[in-house]
Amino acid sequence: MLYTVRSVGVAMGLWAACGLAGMCLAHSPEAIAAEKPHPLLTWVKQHPREGSAKPSPAMGYETSYGYDALRKLLIRYGGHNQGGGGEQNSETWTYDLASDTWTLKEPNDAPPGVCCTQQNVYDELLRKFLRFRSFSGSHGWQSYREIALKDSSVWAYDLDSNTWRAMRPCPEVWPHGLRGAAYDPIRGVTVIHGGEGANHGTVVYDLYTNTWHELKPSGPPPESGPARNLSQPGFCYDGSRFILFGSQFADDNRTWVYDLDANQWSILPVKEHPPAEKSSPVLAADIRNGVVLCSVLGKQGHETWVLEPDKPQWRRINVPQEPDYSGSRNRILLYLPDENLFVLENRTKDEQQIWTFRYAETPPPAKARWLPGPQNLRALTTQQGVKLRWQPPPGMSSAKYQVQRWVAAKRWGPAERITVTTTTSTELEDTKVEAGKLYFYQVIATGADGVPRRSAVVRAQPPVVLEVLCSVPQATRIELSWKSPAEDVVGYHVERADVAVDSASQVARIANQYPQASEWAAGRVRSIGRFQRLTATPLSQTRFVDTTVDLSAGQREPEGPLSLHRPLRDDQLASGKPYRFAVYAYRVIAVNRLGVESGPSPLVFTYPSAVQHVFAKEEEEGKTRLKWQAHPAAGIKGYYVYRFNGRWDKDPIVRLTPEPIQATEYLDEQSGQVTRRYEIVAVDALGQEGEPSQPVWSRREWRRYYVPYVGQWHQ
Repeated sequence: MLYTVRSVGVAMGLWAACGLAGMCLAHSPEAIAAEKPHPLLTWVKQHPREGSAKPSPAMGYETSYGYDALRKLLIRYGGHNQGGGGEQNSETWTYDLASDTWTLKEPNDAPPGVCCTQQNVYDELLRKFLRFRSFSGSHGWQSYREIALKDSSVWAYDLDSNTWRAMRPCPEVWPHGLRGAAYDPIRGVTVIHGGEGANHGTVVYDLYTNTWHELKPSGPPPESGPARNLSQPGFCYDGSRFILFGSQFADDNRTWVYDLDANQWSILPVKEHPPAEKSSPVLAADIRNGVVLCSVLGKQGHETWVLEPDKPQWRRINVPQEPDYSGSRNRILLYLPDENLFVLENRTKDEQQIWTFRYAETPPPAKARWLPGPQNLRALTTQQGVKLRWQPPPGMSSAKYQVQRWVAAKRWGPAERITVTTTTSTELEDTKVEAGKLYFYQVIATGADGVPRRSAVVRAQPPVVLEVLCSVPQATRIELSWKSPAEDVVGYHVERADVAVDSASQVARIANQYPQASEWAAGRVRSIGRFQRLTATPLSQTRFVDTTVDLSAGQREPEGPLSLHRPLRDDQLASGKPYRFAVYAYRVIAVNRLGVESGPSPLVFTYPSAVQHVFAKEEEEGKTRLKWQAHPAAGIKGYYVYRFNGRWDKDPIVRLTPEPIQATEYLDEQSGQVTRRYEIVAVDALGQEGEPSQPVWSRREWRRYYVPYVGQWHQ
């Protein structure tokens, strides 16, 4: 028996608030009401489903999920292939739970493939899926040069434009695989703790400013919090705090609670708890009903537990049927607040399964622990101050709004708030502000039921500049251009830092993999120096030319490095020639009408960025045709085509084009009937090789699973 995955009460409210049926829900309210409601306290298997238009893609384990509530789509990223421990892939899929429909996205680019990546997050305010660094390079079919140059601590995926971007914050925190990560939708930041081999403790990533923050929280002695290197802890945000329990390899039966504003860990005093010895729990919070659901490995298989943090109390739920047994890293759990539904991917040895679970019906407002507040709050600076606009909470046509403001350096922590006004309007211009100060705002709505509903926190600060293009037409001329990130931006600053790199022929693993490795190709970044501001006053234009450098002068070691990458041992180095050119990193910072600066843009380097939109097509007689988008930078001389001759290190990645080709299409007549991968590399006017493109497949392994989801041209 199939049940609706739509929550009737929640759906009706969203329908009323949305106005446009096609944008908000896939089904009408009448159709939803007519469907059989999802049973409570019961796991329901939703996939694979008989009668679906396409077969299950049967993807492997150690993946990650996010949820785009506007599009009603789950986003699935990374993990292994259909064979289990196959290559660490970087595939992006979407899944429509209501219709059991999978879609393989073929984006502009992609991060290096990963495994053990279960806890990535979806930034609900900026509508971006965030992929944090994990484990790469140990299961074959990967370029070590791609990993070394492109494995930023954070990549962001935009579903609307089908675009991946390496965020490249500086300095970087380097998350490890099997970490705990959870998103706070009120403050709009991600908290990370743990990870196999991690030593960074509790950290925050703020996508809006593209910055990492090491928090160094306090806590009960002697640990001051959970172990730094916990492998696969259960971790989630319950609407007011972060909950951590258990791990894959340790035995810790304590339930930890983290308060971001107080920057403090504490232990929840509970009398009983789920199995804690190497039990690999996964957690997600039903923020409306105020509970945390836990799927955990017990002695007899999976167990379902629920935590009520306010009591506090753990208790086991005796469900009619647990999801089929799977391994330690085979389950991903998340909660869809707009559907009041938990979703579990459970990868058994035979199937990629999707299960759903509803703890309780949506409570009335007076009993709800959390209610959605005013929507789409925006702060725009003007000549007079800050203009705020927002929409009513879902299901409310009118309300009283209290607008709060405070000054702070970051989005969380203690702050002295003042009430700017109380109004029934959904817009306000705050004129009592001072230039140069960073203001934060939150709107609290109260309707006829008397229950307050809080918006997300916004700031009168420009968003980060995302589209920075670096061109190197000659060694003494660096051209930068970018797009404005917001309508109230009035200027920009440009900053530059020295970068130390090893050439591809100096890094043993790259030199062994690439027979043509040379001093013309950067192999890895060793360190990035402190940034120097090149603009005394903000630029009004979205371009900048730097003629104060000479790349042909060679590298110099950065002074007081802002970012140090992991040093290599002697046996990881090769005796190749040093990189021929000096390398610099640039970043752009936007300035709004109040003189408030944005966070730094993703870094760009003075060697070419990755070629994008690469596709392959198998042709007769064992041939493979490739095509790609022309690189937008000025001074690009052409492209190299590289082919992976096999899965492992013994199989080289060979260059098929002796000289750069100017065409954006290439036919490999010697591909053969075996599996291959290809990458495209841009070459600039100096002869510098750029970053490798996302690798694309020809006659891939497990291709029978992909036939229903791709065309003749595919990635």
